[in-house]
Amino acid sequence: MSASKAHSLSTNHTYTYIHHPPTSPKPTILLLHGFPSTSYDWRHQIAHFTAQGYGILAPDLLGYGRTSKPIALAAYKTKSMASEIIEILDHEGISKVHGVGHDTGCTLLSRLADYFPERLLSCSFLDVPYMKPGVHFDLETVNTGTRSVMGFERFGYLEFFVRDEAGDVLDRFGDSFFTLFYPDDAELWVEHVGPMGAMEKWLLADRRGPWPSYITEEERLTHQRLMQGNHKSALNWYRALVWNINEKDESQENLDPVLSMPVLMLSPSSSKLEVPGVEEGMKQVASDLVIRRVSTAGHWVQLEARDEVNAILGGFFRG
Repeated sequence: MSASKAHSLSTNHTYTYIHHPPTSPKPTILLLHGFPSTSYDWRHQIAHFTAQGYGILAPDLLGYGRTSKPIALAAYKTKSMASEIIEILDHEGISKVHGVGHDTGCTLLSRLADYFPERLLSCSFLDVPYMKPGVHFDLETVNTGTRSVMGFERFGYLEFFVRDEAGDVLDRFGDSFFTLFYPDDAELWVEHVGPMGAMEKWLLADRRGPWPSYITEEERLTHQRLMQGNHKSALNWYRALVWNINEKDESQENLDPVLSMPVLMLSPSSSKLEVPGVEEGMKQVASDLVIRRVSTAGHWVQLEARDEVNAILGGFFRG
């Protein structure tokens, strides 16, 4: 039986999502994907945890898959998107969840924890930490800082991502982008993603890296089918960050950057890509904190280290 559903919300946005009710007294896990992804990138976690009796709710987030793709940037405010996730939970009769985020999904999980802490049994941040509310994001300062500390600009690609033409370029050079953003060797990002202008240069030359060993050819084709034509709308998540559209809302609400629920920070193994201070920062906002690492160094921990991630998450949920 298919678990895929669609629901139209009070905002007039329609979300598609995978929903498996629990088959035991266990709670539901909310899975929030990042970029360039959909709920499909949680396939190994969905199979594992449904077999364990957990419930699953894995939405295709705004701008992705068959979920609505509004043009107005204001639709991508994290406050409104968090409210939309809560509306889906209400529609399915789910009161509390274990929230799990990856990449930009961690930003949305951060705001769910700020605005709706009573709905979260726990928060698990995969590779990307909790983002404090109301903080002004200055891309130039961030890149200058990482260049000083790490020896290269870690987030230079964001300057390309927020351009109007970026989505069309990603669609046009889909295979080139796939082998770069889902690399077989994570250190490909040190030279070809982080530095300013590096990603655009890679794409326009239609360069190809090795196919990732952790994704089958069938899975790659499915991913490309789901993302083709959707990169432009999905990139609005980065425009929202770089253009600080959430700063005013979050500052006015005086959100307290303290996580009251149990928190897991799950990171890759140490590498040249690791931004210093992540674990120290998490200790400042979460008193009930578990810090774990997997044996692989790549960004896509839920794919590259699926068995380790599933075991760590399962132990955290039970603990």
